[in-house]
Amino acid sequence: MENNEGKLRKVPECGIVDFNDKTKSIPKDTLVTTQAKREYLAHVWAQYKNASRKLKSQILDEVSRNLGIHRKSAVRLLRQRYEPRSLQGFRGGRKTSYSKEAKAHLEWLWRQMCYMAPVRMKAALPDWLPSDDHKNSTEAVRQEILRMSASSIRRFLAKARADYARRMNAGTHRGLKKFLAKVPIRNLEFTPKEPGYVEVDCVAHCGGSLSGEFAWTLTLTDIHTGWTECEAIWNKTSDAVYKALQHIEKRLPFPLKAMYSDNGNEFMNQIIIEKFAKKGRATPLPIERGRPYRKNDQCYVEQKNYTHVRHLFGYSRINWDKSVTHMNSIYRNEWRDLQNFFLPQQKLISKERLGARIIRKMGPAETPIERLKPFLNSLQKQALEARKANLNPFTLRDTQQSKLRQLMGYYKNTTRIQEWGKLVV
Repeated sequence: MENNEGKLRKVPECGIVDFNDKTKSIPKDTLVTTQAKREYLAHVWAQYKNASRKLKSQILDEVSRNLGIHRKSAVRLLRQRYEPRSLQGFRGGRKTSYSKEAKAHLEWLWRQMCYMAPVRMKAALPDWLPSDDHKNSTEAVRQEILRMSASSIRRFLAKARADYARRMNAGTHRGLKKFLAKVPIRNLEFTPKEPGYVEVDCVAHCGGSLSGEFAWTLTLTDIHTGWTECEAIWNKTSDAVYKALQHIEKRLPFPLKAMYSDNGNEFMNQIIIEKFAKKGRATPLPIERGRPYRKNDQCYVEQKNYTHVRHLFGYSRINWDKSVTHMNSIYRNEWRDLQNFFLPQQKLISKERLGARIIRKMGPAETPIERLKPFLNSLQKQALEARKANLNPFTLRDTQQSKLRQLMGYYKNTTRIQEWGKLVV
């Protein structure tokens, strides 16, 4: 290594390359395999340890130039405590003591044992395994599972537990197959030209954790006019959703003609499909659903979940049952009138992609009541116009903000209980 002159390397189709000549670059054809690099580093590492300061500098120059790496990377490779691995693909650590069949069967057992924690599962396995008659269960596999410690069980179930937690933390849970079979997939090519075709969805006021009980908001929006109604409920049960839909339908200035929802079990159940859609109606209300895991199928109501719900109450957790009454006081009065009478909306007419740009053409800004008027008779139109004439948007906004401050102030302990009782609902 001290005298590198005359050390030449034969390279196919490229002639002879002098690695000591810094003025010449190494041809790409001289690239070697990772295995060869490992062997080269293992050979140079031993010489670098006992070399002088000057020789170390020369070795670093050579390694950096030969491997095409930064000098600092060469320093890290040669200054490490142990010799670089010379065998490619070598993996340290001991081999696993358990077979793939045992790990797979452990995951099946975990689901059958009600998703126990590893420590509890370890204690319960002696009582469960004697009764295990699964087709993939053998005596050898059962003995392997019995030998597993709680730490090993936790390690082998890490991915399955994470997937289960992710699925359980979702706000929407798929309805039963027998109800999904009764509700057809909606025709996405159909664009309503009249009011009455609505989309519904639920928004969780959980504050980032879906555990426990908290308030939800049911949002209903008309596709053609953009008319939107919201109703707060306590827990997303089918009965609560049914009552909320009844309250919303009474407030609507137009009759329902069809309702579109996602595949959540709050809508895909017997109470909504049979009771709400058919009871007391001369003609059953058509209920259709979007495709699974296609959020954009419900695009009209999804955008209202922010402008009408999140923009008002944010993402904080509302876990006081009496708050539902006060939320509905805002939804049914000030917020409803502001959004439908005084806040214009624009609808997308067309969308065109030009390279990396997306050109959107939007329609005129109109309020939902303006889009609704052509479909109302004279009496209905006069009633809505008279209601709007008696409203002041600034008064609505001030009252709504006052109620919201009192609601949020209660949670932050900034409002006294005596003042909280004066909230008008």
